Amino acid sequence: MTYLVVENLVKRFGSFVAVDRVSITMAKGEVCTLLGPSGCGKTTTLRSIAGLETFDSGRVSLDGVTLADPSAGTFVPPEKRNLGMVFQSYALWPHKTVGENVSLGLKIAGLPAKEITDRVAEVLTLVGMGGTEKRSPSSLSGGQQQRVAVARALALQPKCLLFDEPLSNLDLLLRERMRFEIRELLVKLGITAVYVTHDQTEAMVISDHIVVMNQGKVEQEGAPTDIYTRPSNRFTAEFLGRTNLLPLDRARSEPATSKVAIAGGPILKSAEAARVSDSNEPLMIAFRPEMARLVRTDETGDNVMDGKVTSTSFLGSHTQVGLSSPVTRSIC
Repeated sequence: MTYLVVENLVKRFGSFVAVDRVSITMAKGEVCTLLGPSGCGKTTTLRSIAGLETFDSGRVSLDGVTLADPSAGTFVPPEKRNLGMVFQSYALWPHKTVGENVSLGLKIAGLPAKEITDRVAEVLTLVGMGGTEKRSPSSLSGGQQQRVAVARALALQPKCLLFDEPLSNLDLLLRERMRFEIRELLVKLGITAVYVTHDQTEAMVISDHIVVMNQGKVEQEGAPTDIYTRPSNRFTAEFLGRTNLLPLDRARSEPATSKVAIAGGPILKSAEAARVSDSNEPLMIAFRPEMARLVRTDETGDNVMDGKVTSTSFLGSHTQVGLSSPVTRSIC
């Protein structure tokens, strides 16, 4: 059953179209990541869901209730949307204690003091920050401050959590640990969440569903495995990690037998690449470096190509090998 729905969202800043007919449908408890480079429209889309941005056309609804629809004159204020938001900059009040930061929204909502105290303790414990109510945010590390920001968002028991690149200010090791912690927490609580990032690995770890955006539009969406292994276009293939793109020869390809011909090169067997496009765009076959292996020069069989090793780079967990080939200048 659909829970959060964004329909044909359009947002302009003057003549510039920041979000161009973006549609997203999410089920309850699903974690969806808006993934793309800076300026692709992902944060504007998130802020439109939150009510921090008005938009020109389209509709946003949550659990069957319309939050914003310019054509119908509907706009629910941000504070009444029952959403929680975690910002990139943490946005903690420096002059308030951890407990005061987390309880602020609860006090505004008029909850009884005992309930506020209990709920603050509960959410801080949930994020691994139990017992820090009296501490100042300035005494905490970046990771601890971000946990407090998550606790503050959870305290209001929102229907949906929104994350705007929450880990980008953290160092690499802490960022890697926090992405697993956030995923574990969201799954444990069964919370619906929209997560914005430009980090491909982060999106893979956290998401049930990924929406790849570029220049205000959705390039592709689907489960992380599908997006990575079966990109539908060149942008998605190249944005989600390293990939090798080889041009295909339509005339020599045989889609019915899952055989495709590399332009100026051999015929390969590939069920996915055999789906020859009807468009005028040059057809390409994409494969990830980890799908390839080195073989002896006398080894033959399907999908074997000649190449000369031009470089090797030790990357810790693996070694990246660069090859030159008669078909293309370089592959990895």
